This record gives sequence, C-alpha cells and structure tokens, in this order.
Amino acid sequence: MFAVPDETTHRTKVADWLELKAIASPDARVAFGTLVSATALTENKENQDVADDDAHKDDLVLSAQGEIARRLKNIGDDYPFRIDDKGRALEFRTPVSKVGSVYLFCLFLSHAFDRTIVPASLAPEITNRIRDLFQACSTVAAGGYVQGPAVSFGFPRPDGAEFLKALRRVYKLFGDGRPCKKPRKASPPKVKDNGIDIIAWRPSIDNLPAKPYLIGQVASGADWVDKSVKSDREQFHKYWFVEQPASQPEDAMFMPFGLEPENEKQEKDYEALLKDHMQYVGHKFGNLFYRDRIARHLAHGLQLIADGEQGIERHADLAEVVEWVEEYTERLKAA
Repeated sequence: MFAVPDETTHRTKVADWLELKAIASPDARVAFGTLVSATALTENKENQDVADDDAHKDDLVLSAQGEIARRLKNIGDDYPFRIDDKGRALEFRTPVSKVGSVYLFCLFLSHAFDRTIVPASLAPEITNRIRDLFQACSTVAAGGYVQGPAVSFGFPRPDGAEFLKALRRVYKLFGDGRPCKKPRKASPPKVKDNGIDIIAWRPSIDNLPAKPYLIGQVASGADWVDKSVKSDREQFHKYWFVEQPASQPEDAMFMPFGLEPENEKQEKDYEALLKDHMQYVGHKFGNLFYRDRIARHLAHGLQLIADGEQGIERHADLAEVVEWVEEYTERLKAA
C-alpha cells in the first residue's frame, strides 16, 4: 500500500511512514521491526556487506524513533501516537483530540502530492476548500502564538469583504495604522489579499500602538519554499496605508510539512543541523510554523478561546477539519 522508505529517505518521511502504517493497521500499531523487514524486501542483497546492512537498518529505525520522540515532546499529550512501553512499536491513539486531528490533517496534506510514501491512488483530494481549512488551522495557531486576536485575511475571506473594506476593519480592531480609504490611482482593480493571509496581535495593556504583531502567509503545498511574506509585507505597509503601524511586524510562514534539512545523512549531530536549518529558513521566511508548531500553538489558541478570547477567527471551521480527517483515516484503514 505505502512505498517502503530506505536509507536514502529523510527521517521525517520515515517517521511519517510509521505514523501512516499505524493508522492503517487493523490493531492501530506498527512494530519498528516492520520497517526493517519491509526495507529488506526491497533491497538487492547481492554484493552487500551484512554487518554494514544491519547498521544501516539500525540507523534507519533509531533516526525515525528520534523524530517521533521529538514530535511527542513538541506537541505533548495531543500527539496522536505513542511508542509502546517496550519500545518496540508505534501506536495510534484514539480517540483523537481536536489538536491531534489538526496534526493528522497536516500529515495527510504533506503527502497529497509527494509520492515518496503515499501512491497517487491513495492520496487525498486537495480542493480549494481543503486549502482554506489549512488557513483556518493556521489562523487559530497564530492566535495561540501571539496570545491574542487573529484574523483570516487571505482571499477568499469568510465574510466576502473586498480588500480595502477588510483592511480597514482589521486595523480598526488592531488600533495601530490607518489604511487607505479609497483605492490608489495605480492600484490593481481586483486586489485579493496582497500576499497577506493572517494578521494577528497581542493587545497592549493600555490599548496603544507598538504591540506584538504578526503578518503571516499560508502555503499548503510544497511550493512554500518559493514564497516569502517579507517582500509582500513591506509593500503592503508602504502602499496601502496613509499611516503605517508603529508596531513592528513579525513575518511568518505557515506550512503543514515536517522539517527536512538537507545533508541529514552527512551530519551526525542532527539537533545542530536542525538549528542551522531553521536559521537559514528564518532569515528567508521569518518565523516558520511547521506541522509540530501549528499543532502546539493551535492548542494554545483553543485554550485562549475557552478562556474568553473572541478575536480568534475560523475556530468553528475546525469541526470540518476533524470530519475530513476521520473520513480519510477510514479510507486508509480500508485500503
């Protein structure tokens, strides 16, 4: 059903393979030995050193276990998988929490077009609505991260408002900066969102400007590496405001994938490699919200909403995310 990873596959995808196998298994678990045996079946044994082969298999399992342990640490109790008490298998835990469903939503999105593991016949269908639901998840996560209101500004907007009307509404709520009242003379006739998908902030204690402020872009596909909100945000502030916000913006990119730094097989210190990878990514994209961070900060957002915060948009759409995840999970089990 799923393509079998080998020693050339990034540990992030090997861990994903184990998660998907656990979901699809009748007993909701996959033994780590299954990874070793499945890999052995796909290899050509001729002229292969047995000791070296065993070492490669051990490394494959250990690196995947390390990635799973990192996910558990990052996400906490909402992570929908656990390594069993004997350390021999990965278990899919049910019932899945709302946060866990968003994690699975990101996992499934990650393999919608990537054929490394999931074949085209089993890949989920990704419609514009599904992409929009990922923006909903990202909006709630942004609110949890800043600990305050978060607006889903990306087109199409939930209320259908045109660009300048939506812009004025958001910055009236924000309380910092004055957008244009009318379109600029040379502005495009149909501006959608100017590359800005999420606007979030933490209210100041005195309700005055100069407060924590996030400008986010959402990318549900692998082409996120070709995007960056930084240039869009700079043009957005300079062109569409008669008075720019004094609050200093934090650029952010939201994507559903795990982290896959290059040179993984050459670097022995994986944590150091991850740190350097995020330095590279951060300078280009701003703060990166990948699968683990989205799940953890979405939990913070839901807690904030439960405590009375009314300014985080799109949280009602999470029910549709949960339903979609349940349906696709059943499809995996039936395959």
